[in-house]
Amino acid sequence: MKGAGSEILVHPGRCTGCHACELACEREHEGLSRVHVVSRNGVNFPAFCRHCDVAPCVSVCYRMALVYERGRVRFKQESCTGCGLCEIACPFGAIFTGANSYPIKCDGCENRESSGKIPACAATCPSGAIEMRPVEDFGKATRYRAFRYVRSGGFIGEGS
Repeated sequence: MKGAGSEILVHPGRCTGCHACELACEREHEGLSRVHVVSRNGVNFPAFCRHCDVAPCVSVCYRMALVYERGRVRFKQESCTGCGLCEIACPFGAIFTGANSYPIKCDGCENRESSGKIPACAATCPSGAIEMRPVEDFGKATRYRAFRYVRSGGFIGEGS
C-alpha cells in the first residue's frame, strides 16, 4: 500500500503463520480476504499487492481494468474480462481469481486510510511481520532485491 508517505513492509522471518492478517482483511472486505499467508520451505509470509509503480499486472491488462492511480494499483471491474493475465503477471502472487473469475487484490484498506487508520493486516499482526514504514525506508535496490527473490521463488530474510 502506498499513500500518505508510507508503505507496508513485510518481515517474512517474523511471520508465524497465524493468519490474523487474513482474518482482519476478511472483516474489512465482506468476508473475502485480499491477503493470504503463503508457506514455502518452512518460511511464512503474507502475500498481498505491493502496488508497484511499474506494475506487471497493469502492463498486461489490455482492457485497462487495472490502472495505477494515486499510488495504488486499482481494479475496475466494469472493464475486466476475467482473462487472468494479471494473476499470472504478478511477481508476488498477490492477485487471486475469485469465484466470479474477477481478480481479488489488496486495495490498501482505502476505507481505513480515509479515517487515519493503517491497513487492517498491519494493525492486527501480532508478531510485527507486517508494518507501516515511511517511503524513505525503501530504496530502489531494496525493491529490486525483493522482486528478484520473490520472482525466483526465494524469500527475503531478515539479513537481506
